[in-house]
Amino acid sequence: MSAPAGWQKGSFRGAKFVTEGHEETGGRRLVSHEFPQANTPVLEDLGKKAGSFSITCHIIGDAYPADADALRDALLKDGVGTLIHPWYGSMQVGVDTYSRTDSAGADGGTAVFSITFLESGLPAVPAPTADTGAIAKDAANRAGETAKAQLASKFSVPGATAFVEDAANKLISGAAIATSVQVALLGGGGPALRAIQSGLGALGAGDLARDVLGLGAATVNLMQAVSAIGSPLSRIGAFTALLGFGSDLAPIDGTTPARDLQRDNQAAYVQLVNLAASAELVRAIADSDFASYQDATAIRDSAADALDQLALRQADLGDDAGAEAYDELRRAMIADVTARGGSLARLQTYLSLITEPALVLAYRIYGNATGVADDAAEICARNRVGHPGFVPGGQSLQVRAHG
Repeated sequence: MSAPAGWQKGSFRGAKFVTEGHEETGGRRLVSHEFPQANTPVLEDLGKKAGSFSITCHIIGDAYPADADALRDALLKDGVGTLIHPWYGSMQVGVDTYSRTDSAGADGGTAVFSITFLESGLPAVPAPTADTGAIAKDAANRAGETAKAQLASKFSVPGATAFVEDAANKLISGAAIATSVQVALLGGGGPALRAIQSGLGALGAGDLARDVLGLGAATVNLMQAVSAIGSPLSRIGAFTALLGFGSDLAPIDGTTPARDLQRDNQAAYVQLVNLAASAELVRAIADSDFASYQDATAIRDSAADALDQLALRQADLGDDAGAEAYDELRRAMIADVTARGGSLARLQTYLSLITEPALVLAYRIYGNATGVADDAAEICARNRVGHPGFVPGGQSLQVRAHG
């Protein structure tokens, strides 16, 4: 008898089997709400149920013991795997249950499996082959060195007209002020804050422009010192703000050699601050623990866009080395967040119809009696609920996806 249209050979995590039949179950997650004095209940749709796929299959032949053991090992592995469903094709699933029956015979023996798979919205996450956070931090270290080297080759004040040096000093002081604003928002104290204050004092001294190596080191060291205060997530906001340093500076008019030098110095120092801040932004992201997949991807995408814009700016200026430094940071950051974010909880929107305690709401959503207090606290924190006894009805809430 020929196979049905669309049929293909089945396998799970690469272990092949011959299918005898399959059964699929599914549906919607529905909750019925019955209210006083109302004759008609309100049906709330919480989304699609996880699909369940039950497959009966066998492995036969002289090599059946080894092939059957390979399938059993694939079924017992941790996490989600790739199922090639004979009718539905490739999908990500977990193994709910399975049974195996072996029998001997003239054909070498047979193993019959009955397997129930549950679909997963998450892709199979391969075992990490590298510490992506460490790779991102290495890229940040290289970017800091690139920033200093670029300044040394493009920034010059000694022997220049007085207004060129004055303009450079004002620019350096502006970077100190912009950084101090972000430091104030971060708070902090102790040795870390004293190191920052020392760095700010050096930038504001008024004579650092004449020492290009010292200027580069002082600026990069200042950005690295900021990385010692506040939480990693709060530092992401601070360094993102510093990526915009210099974007509001007025263009420098004139084509005299002095004006050309002033213009080059301004571009070089803005690049130093932006690249040093970008390096510490990537470091802060590598140090961050994200609460959800959505949080991780939002930060990843926002940072990637900002780094891409800076890379384009440097490319337009003919600075290929600067553009590549931003691109390397962007690639390392994306790889890190993507690797770590794949296993994080997803969020979904939930409309609470009535005002009620967070504990009641959490139990209705998750049905987890033992962890209901933690679930309720998470709902309140994520949605900034003022009092856990009164979660406002009629408002959309962000809750952890489940089921």
